[in-house]
Amino acid sequence: MNLRKAFVSMAAILMAGLLPFSAFQKSLRAESGKNDKSDKAIRSGTEHIPGAMESNVYFGNYWQSVKSEDATDSNKEPVKWRVLANDGNLFVVSDQNLDCVEYNSSAETVTWEECSLRKWLNSKFIDKAFTMQEQGAVLESLVVNEDGAKGSEAGANTYDKVYLLSIYEVIDPDLGFPTDWKDKGGTRVALNTEYTKSKRAITGSDMSGAWWLRTPGDANNAANVFNAGNVFVRGGNVNNFIFAVRPAMNIDTSKVLFTSPAEGGKTSGVPGADAMKEVGSYTGSDWKLTIKDDARPVFEASVSGSKTILKDGAVNLKYEGAKAGANEYISVMIEDTEGTILYYGNIIDNTSADAADSGKATLNVPADLTPGNYTIKVFSEQCNGDFKTDLASNIVTLDITISKYTTADRNLCIGTGAAIVAAACIAVFIAVRKKKHA
Repeated sequence: MNLRKAFVSMAAILMAGLLPFSAFQKSLRAESGKNDKSDKAIRSGTEHIPGAMESNVYFGNYWQSVKSEDATDSNKEPVKWRVLANDGNLFVVSDQNLDCVEYNSSAETVTWEECSLRKWLNSKFIDKAFTMQEQGAVLESLVVNEDGAKGSEAGANTYDKVYLLSIYEVIDPDLGFPTDWKDKGGTRVALNTEYTKSKRAITGSDMSGAWWLRTPGDANNAANVFNAGNVFVRGGNVNNFIFAVRPAMNIDTSKVLFTSPAEGGKTSGVPGADAMKEVGSYTGSDWKLTIKDDARPVFEASVSGSKTILKDGAVNLKYEGAKAGANEYISVMIEDTEGTILYYGNIIDNTSADAADSGKATLNVPADLTPGNYTIKVFSEQCNGDFKTDLASNIVTLDITISKYTTADRNLCIGTGAAIVAAACIAVFIAVRKKKHA
């Protein structure tokens, strides 16, 4: 055996020795987890939220439990909205009567288009109730104004972000309402807040209140719903201060990145590599929204190194464009191939005003994550707590594969391969020596 043949033999043995490691590399994508996405607490978009008042969303903040004379910017509370319809956008009405304002500033026959309440809702109310980011998620809707039940002219259709329901919408069963104006009780009954009561709105012993509708009634009147839930189509005097305001609007679902239970449904471990928490199940009906904040910088993220990760390994990330400040984090969700969000966590704490907008982060693979192919979604996020709207950047989507092998398995392969190579080298060396002495 000459030296060249010896090294060819050694190379063949070397490759044979490394075969287990090559097979290990090739089999990394062999398994994929099967997960039930029907009841996960964190879900992308809003398709799972039913209308007809079968579900609620919390959005914005307004005075509720305080009296009007005690109202300050610091004692507003999250507003609960009943979802009337989800037909691509969320058509909602406030769960409670939020304020007490006259329909019009003077006693006259007036349409919704011209009344002062319309102007108040789309200026003072919207500015008090919603942040600029939330206002950006409220659609300017075409409001169809139909004549009153007794023939009063409704005037022109309007485009509004916030408006009132009509006498026809409050008898629409598809929106969850009784079908007869005379019906009492049921979903038309709305309670006044303490704030609304303190502004001298009609308030029953059970806190029920009478609330304005946008449809005109008799001369100088606008229609309303009584405390008991029946509709008064002839209406009350438009400059009466006894009727409450129950706003309605459409939330732009294209701005909603994902939803979570209004209370306790979006939880993370201590910020860092082990922050990921498994997303539990949720069968309730109260949701909060995480919406895209268009004022944020473009967020970018990438995987450093291999996208094939050992089962007990870690994903190494680079990021830039993160926002710093109160309640700010860099968050990650792990999603399976069916789009189910399995894990959520805040991997970087950016709550300090001088926190970096770029850097590196590590995400340890959750111990019980099934080997297979996954998507990780990385984003900069403001987490504002239960019942409050969260704000987020664009979401960066990265594909990874979780191996069924651990670090110990890899080291065993490498160790075995090294031993085989060493044995092969010794065998070649002995064979060459024998050849020389023959």
